Amino acid sequence: MAGACCGGSLMPGIDPSPCNGLVRAAGGLLVPRTAIEVGPGLTLDAPAAGDCPQTWTLGVDGSWAQTTWGAGGSRTLSAADRVWEEVTEVAPLVAPRSGVWEVTYHVRGGVQLPANLAIAQYVVASLFRNGTLIGGSEVMVVGLSRGQASGSAAGAQNTGTASFMINLTAGDQITLHAYQIGQSGVSSVVSNQDGRTRVTARWTGPVGDTP
Repeated sequence: MAGACCGGSLMPGIDPSPCNGLVRAAGGLLVPRTAIEVGPGLTLDAPAAGDCPQTWTLGVDGSWAQTTWGAGGSRTLSAADRVWEEVTEVAPLVAPRSGVWEVTYHVRGGVQLPANLAIAQYVVASLFRNGTLIGGSEVMVVGLSRGQASGSAAGAQNTGTASFMINLTAGDQITLHAYQIGQSGVSSVVSNQDGRTRVTARWTGPVGDTP
């Protein structure tokens, strides 16, 4: 006569290999699933099925933007002392991605002083984000002063530059502005083959990244 056997279940052993992701759970064998999300500027290459170990490769996709003065030219500043004017000849730089950006800009400026006049004349530049001054981005581009009212007319040119880190949101617009100090001479922003004016930005990290 056939013998009777009580019911039950048999739990298989777990291979101790470090490549084995199986877990013995109360309901049976559990195969863990992995969900991986990457932020902007990051790429992820998955391993091929059956690879051991399962190696996922994380890469960084950089981004940059630049705007310049096209064919070049000169813009004479006309507002009152320390009143910002947008240098519209340089198109707005639009951030293509959110995150931490290194922004650098170069401005060529020029001043001219009339003869026989004690005078000072300056050009100061800065960047604005969405119409608001980015504090700390100001730079003295060029300045010339004469302390006595004698001598012939004088002029000077120089190129000012600044570089800083800033958090930007995709779509933010960075614009170049300048103001003059001095109303008796001529202050201008210039860009041509002898010296260019431009704004450049390079993405360095995702949203929330800190020094």
